[in-house]
Amino acid sequence: MERREFILWLIAAGLIPLELVGCGSKSPDGSEGDNVSAYEPKANPAANPPAGPAGTGGAGARGIGASKLVVANGSDPETLLDKGFAAMGGIAAWVRKGDVVAIKPNFSVPVAPDSGAVTDPRLVAGLVRRCLAQGAKEVKVIDYPFTNPAMCLERTGIKTAVEAAGGRLIVPSTLNDKFYRQVSLKGPHLKTAYFSYDVLEADLFISFPILKHHGSTKLTMSLKNMMGLVWNRQALHSSNLDASIPELTAFKQPHLIIMDAIRGITEKGPRGPGNIREYNQLIFGTDPVAVDAYGAELFGLKPTDVRHLKAAADMGLGQIDWGKLPLVKA
Repeated sequence: MERREFILWLIAAGLIPLELVGCGSKSPDGSEGDNVSAYEPKANPAANPPAGPAGTGGAGARGIGASKLVVANGSDPETLLDKGFAAMGGIAAWVRKGDVVAIKPNFSVPVAPDSGAVTDPRLVAGLVRRCLAQGAKEVKVIDYPFTNPAMCLERTGIKTAVEAAGGRLIVPSTLNDKFYRQVSLKGPHLKTAYFSYDVLEADLFISFPILKHHGSTKLTMSLKNMMGLVWNRQALHSSNLDASIPELTAFKQPHLIIMDAIRGITEKGPRGPGNIREYNQLIFGTDPVAVDAYGAELFGLKPTDVRHLKAAADMGLGQIDWGKLPLVKA
């Protein structure tokens, strides 16, 4: 691992204070990214309303309406996707003909697909195929690896899987209008951010995290998965990480969350290697707090012990007592 990549990994793992290395939003070549323009909202904001109280979720005019949790049990990716979508009203309730779909999995570290540290590429590829079969115009798979991006694409298997399924990989390489727009978050901790333009402009946004351990935040799930959509995520580390994470979801809530809980590392996250626990579940929902609260309990923690999850609940982003939502086992 090169020195710069090693330092970035230490920052992400919470093992080195960001202030020791600086917290600017420079690109790897040292440029400031002044060519990134401000974002103008799409003409139809109702397609993705702002995050609201539990029960409203981010589905808007899509999906099934009131929030619920669907837990598909098993280990075969194709079967899990089919069972989960069937319980969520069918994929036709989510994907429309001509849609541009943005999927945000976690492939931020260069490890094998069965490592328990990245979203299973078979699941991602299966979702891409289903969206295209339903008539989606294009399916983009997006993440911003904090280590060597090319190595992440190869070692995780995501490049081969997504391209074979007909999807398009979006892996930012620099700070410019091709990848990002500067947005106003208006949060108490994050005022602005350089946010993924492809997600902002997508008709359907699906977050596809993995349930795994993280050294800084105890767990990585759907709320923390949003960090892979911003360029200047160092700002979160240099501010109050647990309080800042929910502000990204408050700005842009996914229409749908699918959480990979087939297997995940229970220590030494985010990269591992560490002990792997097999849960053999795939969790679907529209309430990011409820999905993550269920994941925390599945991992063995109280949801309130995960500070960024509690902060999200306190902000009104969802229901931390996931048992108050209908639970469907598939």
